[in-house]
Amino acid sequence: MSENAPPVQSGEKAAQEQEEVRSYVHIFHEWCKGCGICVAFCPKKVLEMGADQKAHVVHPELCIKCYMCARRCPDLAVTVTEELEKMREEGDAE
Repeated sequence: MSENAPPVQSGEKAAQEQEEVRSYVHIFHEWCKGCGICVAFCPKKVLEMGADQKAHVVHPELCIKCYMCARRCPDLAVTVTEELEKMREEGDAE
């Protein structure tokens, strides 16, 4: 192996880095009925509908904290935090 080659990450370390994604926007998927209103109102396209017909945060780095997604969600399934937090799924206590 050459000295200039980047170190290979173990699957566990790569998974930990994946978990470290931080976002202002959080979706409670149990509450989301898949109407797409939050996706439609997001001016920066932070959210997209997934294959499960639920909203997902796909570009957390683009969020400008305008709160349009949370304000428009009829089921209160979207929250926006003031500080960047680890992306979480419903039920996680942070």
